[in-house]
Amino acid sequence: MIKSENHKKNLVEIAKKLQKKSQSCPTNEKGEPTETYLEYISLMYNPTVSEIVKHLEIFPKSTSLLKLSKEIGKSKKEIQSLLEEPIKRSFVFSLGKRYSLANPLMIHDSPFILKENYEHKDIEKFAKLSRKYFEQEKYYKIWETSRRGNPRMRVLTVSEKIEKKDHIVPIEEVYHIIENNDEFALIPCPCRLRKEIEGERKCKDKYPIHNCILMGPIARGLIELGDEGVKKVDRNKVKEITQKATELGLVHCTDNIAENCSILCACCECCCGTIGGLTRYDNPRAIARANYISEVDIDKCCACGTCLERCKFEAITIEETAQININMCVGCGLCAFTCPEEAIKIKRYEREDIPHL
Repeated sequence: MIKSENHKKNLVEIAKKLQKKSQSCPTNEKGEPTETYLEYISLMYNPTVSEIVKHLEIFPKSTSLLKLSKEIGKSKKEIQSLLEEPIKRSFVFSLGKRYSLANPLMIHDSPFILKENYEHKDIEKFAKLSRKYFEQEKYYKIWETSRRGNPRMRVLTVSEKIEKKDHIVPIEEVYHIIENNDEFALIPCPCRLRKEIEGERKCKDKYPIHNCILMGPIARGLIELGDEGVKKVDRNKVKEITQKATELGLVHCTDNIAENCSILCACCECCCGTIGGLTRYDNPRAIARANYISEVDIDKCCACGTCLERCKFEAITIEETAQININMCVGCGLCAFTCPEEAIKIKRYEREDIPHL
């Protein structure tokens, strides 16, 4: 926790760096980092470490060990020793002899990704503080939606039930995201694990925890840490995990960018901090909908209600047949995937632009 005024000053400097980046940090009415958030990051950076970390650039930028040594007046060996634990816990990233401050995404989630962290004695404090600033201090609005009003994540559509299409595979399909990556790390869902630690996970007997995927450089970096909570997997295993998640009724989401997606989430309605904007927090721009929509073949539909049970977003009602509310449907395709009569197909429905970096 915060040990002194100087420690707090260092933490404020760190938080203000994070505040300038995507997903920022929770702030008070004056635009300053909240006391709760400062307490949270104090669990990552003790007084001595914070003196070093405040000099770091945020990933993917980095600061050389030599520059750090000159700026803070400590030997390179001492700095390496002091940063050993925060690197192991992914609060600082090591790039050879260069170091980076973790980005806001990892600051919020890494305590609930690495086994080194979620089996640590301070994990309940991490969970309690992060829940407070996320919900009570409304960090979820910054977390879910950019300053420009763009959702930070988007829904992906299950590929199996899309109507016949052209040879070009739209990037909103989950398999396309998988095919366009080579490095994958299987991690616990930080949202479900956070709720598990709090003893408040409603989906405990319904959904597993270990079925979220990191991709690309961030996957490689976590794998290289050798943490037991992170497992290297190949493309075929990722597809297997994804299909199982679809069968269970989890919504697939990724970064709301046109290329270089780094995460493939399997989201539930009760724990997820992203789709929670629609299911729990009343934030209509919490997540970008897929450019697909469900369509019911009324000649095939028997009004069994299977789709109604699968939909997280109250987009389906049952009358003589299933009815789709196009304003509520996010295009995830979960309803079509398990329709016993194959009465639901996923059709292209242009509604969301996907930002480029």
